[in-house]
Amino acid sequence: MVYLLSLLALTLNPFVWKTYSRSKAFLYTQLLRVMVGAFIIFVLTYFQLVDYSVQAAIKFGLFYVALFFLGDLLYKKAKGFYYTSYLGIAMLLASAYFQFAYPFTIANDKYDFVAAKATIAQNKEESTDEQHIAVVPEKYARYRSEKKLGELSHASYYDLGHSTLQKIDDHLYWVTPIEYTGFFKWMKNQPVPGFIKMSAEDENKDAVLVKSEMTYVPSAYFNEDLKRLVRKTHKDHVLLEASFEPDDNDKPYYVVPYGDYNKFRQIVDVKGIYIIDPANGEIKDYKMNEIPDFIDHVIPTSVAEDWNEWYGKYIHGFWNTIFSKEDIKVPTEWEDIDEVNGVFNKDLALNWFTDFTRPNSDSGSMVGYSLINARSGKLTFYEEANGSLNGKSAINVAEKTFRAEKYEAGTPILYTIYGQFTWVVPLMDSNSVLRQIVLVNAKDEKIYSYSNEKSKLFNDYKYAIATLLKDDNTVPNNIADLKDLNGKISYVYKSEMEGSTVVRFMVEGDKRIFQVSSNDFPYSIFLDKGMDVNVKFIDTEETVVTVQELVIDGFK
Repeated sequence: MVYLLSLLALTLNPFVWKTYSRSKAFLYTQLLRVMVGAFIIFVLTYFQLVDYSVQAAIKFGLFYVALFFLGDLLYKKAKGFYYTSYLGIAMLLASAYFQFAYPFTIANDKYDFVAAKATIAQNKEESTDEQHIAVVPEKYARYRSEKKLGELSHASYYDLGHSTLQKIDDHLYWVTPIEYTGFFKWMKNQPVPGFIKMSAEDENKDAVLVKSEMTYVPSAYFNEDLKRLVRKTHKDHVLLEASFEPDDNDKPYYVVPYGDYNKFRQIVDVKGIYIIDPANGEIKDYKMNEIPDFIDHVIPTSVAEDWNEWYGKYIHGFWNTIFSKEDIKVPTEWEDIDEVNGVFNKDLALNWFTDFTRPNSDSGSMVGYSLINARSGKLTFYEEANGSLNGKSAINVAEKTFRAEKYEAGTPILYTIYGQFTWVVPLMDSNSVLRQIVLVNAKDEKIYSYSNEKSKLFNDYKYAIATLLKDDNTVPNNIADLKDLNGKISYVYKSEMEGSTVVRFMVEGDKRIFQVSSNDFPYSIFLDKGMDVNVKFIDTEETVVTVQELVIDGFK
């Protein structure tokens, strides 16, 4: 039915038809124009997967119809040949207006749309459980996933898809679907073998290949292309970026959010998701209030980026962005890093995070940050972070700490840790191998900790807060209870890790396992059963405890 629109490619000027209707060349030209019109519709619907809506027909069709109308200028022998040409010029101007000028006239509408979803937080976000803080950067996860991909037979057929941070069975993972490398590899008619996941919480765990054959994926072609499969049966809505989401049993699914445009295709309103089983192509439609619990990604990152920009930029309309720039705040811009990044809160709900700075400013501080709930689209802006270090400053602190090693920082993420705004900054070497993790206090960059071992990282940070911010009433009481223990070693276990020896030991009469690294305490490699030691440690009420100070009798 949509191909009937190709008839608009015909000459619609009756004066031209009256003069040229007996000309075979004219009739053949009309047939060619209809064929060209049908081809344009085919490209728009089959390749660009444009939705079947009146707004889409106007936005994409106005320009092409205008060109066909301008083609009537060739028929100068006809009286009034220029009527449709003038109409074509008017349509071109209208198309240019909608494309380039109209978006600026609805700046207030864009702000109002986001402001209706937004709240300004009066207090800090509740502290995140340190066990569920993603300390493994995406770049390192992809490095380990690439190595796992190389173990496949016919590994050259496949490549890594887009990696996303996800919750699977209450644990955070970097999940990366496997994709085809190109058309000819897809033609080999072998399904994608599965996906790769790697813990985002534990830097010592390896990537895991989950085998589950998939046929309908974004890198497939023709009717096996994921979004083309969806568009075949769901033609009316706008299809947004697909995401890959395994459930808690590692059963893979693809999620395609859909929605409608407001204000002539300028403001997208997400209405629901399609969940696709990539093994058999089954599609299920879920409205926003029906989304299954295992789905984390509903609001695409591109939509979240637009919403953040509108919320900060258009608070007083378009002209304010040119002249006074009153109350404007802009999301921090990055090179080679997404503007929004995933962060899970204490309830393990995914939010899109970004920090805001002042416009045209080289300041190292932020004016606040936003969290957009990735399932509901609700935006929360935290003003209390005003004046804190922004992400770029946190990277600067972390990289300067290891200037000699020339480590490169991954994406910094802001968490509330122990009641403090804290940047988590991973550091990698030139081969994308994770070397250190740095916690930087956003209020005071002199308060930080670093380690390549997560428990020590947080224990050291807790101790730094307790000692250096002891007069700050925002610090929770008894955040770090430093205890002193004298005793005789009852058990010792030593293990070699990259560049160091990790020593774990127990003291007679105490059930805790104490842990030290030879990098921090060189004499710890000589620890043996029966030795007398003095141990200072932070009482975290956990079984494994990182030692802050260690004195071995006879090694003073």
